[in-house]
Amino acid sequence: MKNWDAPCYAHFKLPPDIVYDGNIVKYRFYCLANPSRFVTRARHDDATSNLKRHAHEQCPSLNDHEKTGQLTVAEFARGSTYSESRLRYLHVKWFAMHHRPMELTEDDVYREILGMFHAGVDIKSAQTASRDIKDVFEISRVAVKKKLEVIQFRKHVALDGWSSPNVMSTLGILVSYVDEGQI
Repeated sequence: MKNWDAPCYAHFKLPPDIVYDGNIVKYRFYCLANPSRFVTRARHDDATSNLKRHAHEQCPSLNDHEKTGQLTVAEFARGSTYSESRLRYLHVKWFAMHHRPMELTEDDVYREILGMFHAGVDIKSAQTASRDIKDVFEISRVAVKKKLEVIQFRKHVALDGWSSPNVMSTLGILVSYVDEGQI
């Protein structure tokens, strides 16, 4: 299913229902414009001609999309999970875990790419990204402290040093403990 990228799939509810016809497994695609109508296709078949035929007969906007390059509402909204707070969270995760510079948020091409996916995207500055990382660190520090305080058994502390990709030396503190039979 992850390779289903033909435009006609936007006309149907995904993922499709799985139905059995004897020993044959089939997919049942329900039309978004008219949910009582569906197209059935065998699982081993990857042709889209029946799906295209249905979409062009029932949904003329798909024809318009192919002519004008404009997205249908179903194509535009399908799978979108954008929110300003989630984008800020993902920036923090990206910068901290993958050693990316926060100045990426101010790159014109990067902003254009995000705008392509969501016209109303609100991209914060590198300074805001830095502040967000510090806020997440403070929240995490408090949560880790509380977690360590409630552990009733012994804790083993180890230090580990290494160099990161940006040639900064780092000292890590590792705490091992047993909690409910798990290390």
